[in-house]
Amino acid sequence: MAALSRATRRIVVAHLTERGMSPAEIAAELGVSRDTVRRDLTETPPPAPAPEPVPAPPVAAGLLLPDEPQLRRNLEILTAAYKARPEDAARFAIHQAARHVRAWQARRASEGR
Repeated sequence: MAALSRATRRIVVAHLTERGMSPAEIAAELGVSRDTVRRDLTETPPPAPAPEPVPAPPVAAGLLLPDEPQLRRNLEILTAAYKARPEDAARFAIHQAARHVRAWQARRASEGR
């Protein structure tokens, strides 16, 4: 077995002890002295590993948007209607909405608002 770092060895020693191995068996398994195993068992245990980060909420396929149920249903409707990939259907919908907003803004500007 390759040499372990002290912290890793202490974790392995604690695990093997919990599994019922004696210090002599652990020493033979790890290639260290029984005194090293005893010292590893009497020292303060190593700190617990940091908690796993909370995963980010899922995003709609191909988009950097929260995967909200209504958004997902709307995207599925557009994808089916246009027989397109989700990102292509979303791109089309965004372009269409922007075209209508630009036309509305142009009408308001021409009316002097």
